[in-house]
Amino acid sequence: MSHAFIDKLLKDFDVPKRKILIIENSKNITGALKSITRSSYDLNQYFDFSFIIPQSSNGKFWIINKGFANIIELPMKELRKDIWSVITYLPYLLVNSVRLKRIVKKNNIDILHVNDVYNLLPVAIRIFGNSTPYVCHFRFLPDRFPSILLAIWMKLHLRFASSVIAVSEKVKEQLPSHPKIIVIPNELPIEERYPNVTLKRENSSRYFLYLSNFIPGKGQNFAVEAFYRIHKLIPGWKLRLVGGDMGLEKNKKYRMELVELAESRGIVDLIEWSDFVEDVELEYKSADVVLNFSESESFSITCLEAQFFGRPLIATDSGGPGEIIEHQVTGMLVPNRSVEEMSRVMLELVGDEKLRIRLAETARSTVREKFSVQKTSYRLKAVYEKVLI
Repeated sequence: MSHAFIDKLLKDFDVPKRKILIIENSKNITGALKSITRSSYDLNQYFDFSFIIPQSSNGKFWIINKGFANIIELPMKELRKDIWSVITYLPYLLVNSVRLKRIVKKNNIDILHVNDVYNLLPVAIRIFGNSTPYVCHFRFLPDRFPSILLAIWMKLHLRFASSVIAVSEKVKEQLPSHPKIIVIPNELPIEERYPNVTLKRENSSRYFLYLSNFIPGKGQNFAVEAFYRIHKLIPGWKLRLVGGDMGLEKNKKYRMELVELAESRGIVDLIEWSDFVEDVELEYKSADVVLNFSESESFSITCLEAQFFGRPLIATDSGGPGEIIEHQVTGMLVPNRSVEEMSRVMLELVGDEKLRIRLAETARSTVREKFSVQKTSYRLKAVYEKVLI
């Protein structure tokens, strides 16, 4: 049933869409933002979505490009591990909770959806007397965060939220056992602009693609080391690193450390460095092999996208990737932090074009079934509908 038909049906019977307000805390285009806009796009025929984002967010154009115009900006603060963040978080939370109550009332919001568990805005307005139901997403592996803070977050959300959504079984198994916690995987990309096409760059080089923001722990350092070990055996191949630093000093420092590592290994000229790109499909389809050597992944948008766009993939068995990839069938899994295995499997795929093609083709068909809209976004739809009863 098409979006247009459903919209016409609702209009003919004068049935207004229920209103859902997404609260996104990050100022950058993250996997979490990609996921929530994709699910909102899939469900836009059923619900009226609007977004709250931080002021000066880089994600605003992303949301607009996905067709959502109702965007409200607030001066939000992310809770980080530095003392200034901790000091300023609570005052911003209190002020923004007052603003949120007004927004909810003015716009007749039916459900709040907070896009990560560390955002306590919906908790605050519930404490202050607002009864609007909310759901929240748990999008990181719990063991990455201080146990005391995690315990506080979970106690509050399990007390006030209607549902807590974990993005993988790996996330859920690290959380308390509770009937409110369910698993809904992330969604497939909204569209494929270049179907059944493999794109090549102007030069004749072959490429390993590493598409991830430059964040310590995301694994680009392992990719550089693994590529260094094999680069003399694979002339004509390069490593391409694509991602942003999110404006954070620690990420900028990490990227500089990667450049210094490449220089010390004498391979800096064999590595391409790129900032964030919007057309990720073009990046994937211009690559010969996609890498993701993250030390910790709750899900992995990169792995999902690489398979959706039909690229051979090597990833660490570091959480979510193990639930996305069937080893040696839809991709290759390597042990976490094992540069030796990373370089061995990279060399194996370089030398076996038939294996690369088989992995890519199997991944492309399998992922579209395994993470279909019925198994992802429509399960979120069911959560919304249950909350609205």
